[in-house]
Amino acid sequence: PSRPRWLDEAQAAWADPPAPERRATAVVPIWRRPWMVLGRDTFAGDVLARLGVDHLYAAHAERYPRIPVDELWAARPDVVVLPDEPYRFTADDGPEAFPGLPCALVDGRHLTWYGPSLAEAPRVLAAALRAARR
Repeated sequence: PSRPRWLDEAQAAWADPPAPERRATAVVPIWRRPWMVLGRDTFAGDVLARLGVDHLYAAHAERYPRIPVDELWAARPDVVVLPDEPYRFTADDGPEAFPGLPCALVDGRHLTWYGPSLAEAPRVLAAALRAARR
């Protein structure tokens, strides 16, 4: 079987992803009721790290720890990354839990899927992160 074209495109896109002005910290909720976030050893955490974003629960013992929302807010991340999957965070459902913190609503496909979406993921995610922090 031949190598799919998207794999070459993704490799090229990630060879030199958009560099942020400075590294940022984030909390990345993936569920609500109860609040769950990215923890250790996740694909999404690696994607963000390559874009200059360190999620604050990367060293947690669990991959998807349950953290009360007041603790997430109190961690004072530079940005809250709210994907639309597995929980569908929207402009009306998610950001209100983090008053005063910039929130980036992102397509979960770009953050969590291995596949053709990886080719555009660095550009799309970097733009969403920049927009949230302005």
